[in-house]
Amino acid sequence: MSDQHSSHRKDTTAAAPLRRPAMRFLAAFLLLVLSGIGVAAALHMALARKGLLPPPPLAATWCIDEKFAFLRETRLEEVTLFAIGSSATWRNLDMPLLERRLPGTRALNAAPCYLHIDQTAFMAGFLLERMPRVDTVLAVVAPRDFEACPLSQRAFFDPHLGGAYLNGAVPGWLPYVTGFRPMYLAREAIEQENLPPGPDDVALDGHGSSILRKPHFWRPAPAFDPACYEGLAALEEAASSRGARLVVATLPVMPEWGERFDRNGSLVESWTREMRAALRQPETLLLDGRGLAWGNQRFADPVHLLYPYHRPFTDFIASALARQTGS
Repeated sequence: MSDQHSSHRKDTTAAAPLRRPAMRFLAAFLLLVLSGIGVAAALHMALARKGLLPPPPLAATWCIDEKFAFLRETRLEEVTLFAIGSSATWRNLDMPLLERRLPGTRALNAAPCYLHIDQTAFMAGFLLERMPRVDTVLAVVAPRDFEACPLSQRAFFDPHLGGAYLNGAVPGWLPYVTGFRPMYLAREAIEQENLPPGPDDVALDGHGSSILRKPHFWRPAPAFDPACYEGLAALEEAASSRGARLVVATLPVMPEWGERFDRNGSLVESWTREMRAALRQPETLLLDGRGLAWGNQRFADPVHLLYPYHRPFTDFIASALARQTGS
């Protein structure tokens, strides 16, 4: 018995030095984690005090995250017409004009920027679950919306976190924690401090649109991914499955861009024809912006109209909608 007791004491004594490094490692690890949390909290508070804290990084792209923050404060259940798409939709529509031209309409521009048409379909399906009264889904498109539609990039945000955020089921700070990106936050804060958009740069309509006031020198070369036409069909399906019609409006062709990339018009003609072939629902409208033969002075760049020329473009869309509904 004495020998067994002595052996047990020796084993315990021998194990003690082995536990000390493990405990020190655990303590150092916990200290590192707590320090990281402290630094992150300090960074957020510092940026918030200066008014430079970007919106919660659901997609880690400022215009998308900014639109989510806007939608969180919007009564989505009251919307009857909502626009969705890339900046071709975000920057080219006058939503109050649509409400005036179409009595009883509650219009919202939910479009962020940088989306391709398959991503537009993904976001439309996500938002339509929260908009029971929507009867019209509107997308303004340019060739750039169809340049790349890889399946791996279609779901560009987490719909579970995004849904909880929009519904107010989680606090506004949670996406900062789950998607912690200190370099992104710092970079966006620096850009916001150096180049804050002002009233001379954009015009806001209070319904989610943001219209450019100054010309840009961006002239994107056309490129088309055949998979994007499947994305357009998915957008139509997202609308029709909720009992809504889809309206797709193409932008007028900027003459300078057409002269450079599509002199005989065959490229835009082929693109338009492919879109028509992808759309199957009888109530879907495809509005051809080539009917508006506008000069370069109306364009900020090939994808965006200059203020106030978004208004006659929106009126062009509203007239087509009014004719279809007989209002």
